[in-house]
Amino acid sequence: MSDSSDRPRRRWYDPLGVPPEQVARSRAVPPVGDAVRALAARRGWQSHLVAGDLHSQWEAIVGPQLAGHTAPLRLQGGVLVLAAATPLWAAEVRQLGSVITRRVNERLGEGTVRTITVSVRRSKTR
Repeated sequence: MSDSSDRPRRRWYDPLGVPPEQVARSRAVPPVGDAVRALAARRGWQSHLVAGDLHSQWEAIVGPQLAGHTAPLRLQGGVLVLAAATPLWAAEVRQLGSVITRRVNERLGEGTVRTITVSVRRSKTR
């Protein structure tokens, strides 16, 4: 029986056969967000990413006061559907529609929103 010390030790195992020095020199890994966006583009999921961005940036887009009484429900075909806590807040959104449209498009890309509709839905706001 041979002693295990007689066998050469393997310090590195890679199923693809890439030596460690080549791994270190390989190109930098792209940011995860870039990879997700590329996958979404291939699968046709861009609208879902934009909707997620809209939800996560809503307060920054409209400000804390308006964000506290409104919420984006969906974005489809350039139409942004919003919920407002009361008829007064719905009227405020209608009054600020062009400003909200411009701010959303500045953050998420020109043409993302063309029109805004709003309805009163107390349960859908923050």
